[in-house]
Amino acid sequence: MQHDVFVNPSVRFRVAFPFVAELQADIAEGRDRIVAPMAPAEAVANTPGRLSPIVRHGERVYYLVIPLLGQLPRNRLMKPVGSVRRHRDEILRAIDWLFTGI
Repeated sequence: MQHDVFVNPSVRFRVAFPFVAELQADIAEGRDRIVAPMAPAEAVANTPGRLSPIVRHGERVYYLVIPLLGQLPRNRLMKPVGSVRRHRDEILRAIDWLFTGI
């Protein structure tokens, strides 16, 4: 579902981005889902700014790196381990900034 958090299925990128958040609307069907990676805040040297809202997952703080949006096959997203739904407004502001500059 939209805003669900998953363990990053890419072992290669899991160290830098341990989780991905699904951002695609539930109504938009298809084989693939649009996701954004989540970077641990303590691992990021500079504050990323408007395009990477701060989200919480468990006890940790992450940056949701909107500029790295990508798609993953739905079957690569296993069982969700959380949600960033409570950060919906910040996420939408970042997406608006990326695509419309507003």
